[in-house]
Amino acid sequence: MAFDPEVVHSAVTLDTATRQTLRTQWSSLMELAVWGEIKSSQIGLLPKLRKRALDLGEKLRSYAGDRRWIPHPREQIKNALSGSLQVREALDKVAELVQGVDGGNECAAFHSGWDALRRTLEADIAPREARLVRLLDAQYQEEV
Repeated sequence: MAFDPEVVHSAVTLDTATRQTLRTQWSSLMELAVWGEIKSSQIGLLPKLRKRALDLGEKLRSYAGDRRWIPHPREQIKNALSGSLQVREALDKVAELVQGVDGGNECAAFHSGWDALRRTLEADIAPREARLVRLLDAQYQEEV
């Protein structure tokens, strides 16, 4: 079965509004992580948090990236699924550290920003992955 290029493009492409929301939410979180008045009772947690949050941003960039440069539709789908898995892993790593942010004047704003970013991602990841898996499954059902 040949993939419909428009269907694949739609499945692997993040809509503009979600992309912008993620970018804004992540930028706000990074601003607070680097310059915000947040504290942790755990020594060394904040530098580690900043690194993990930056890594999450890099994974988000890939998650939201244009995949038209990949010549084969099946590979575009697999790349999108891989990007989703990487975002999930980065999200989990940041989540572990966010729990340790327990003080500072902007602690509440930081946690609120984190919750918003996490909710936005979780609302997008599962339906997007399901759609991508259905596309791959449809191809394999035709081959049998």
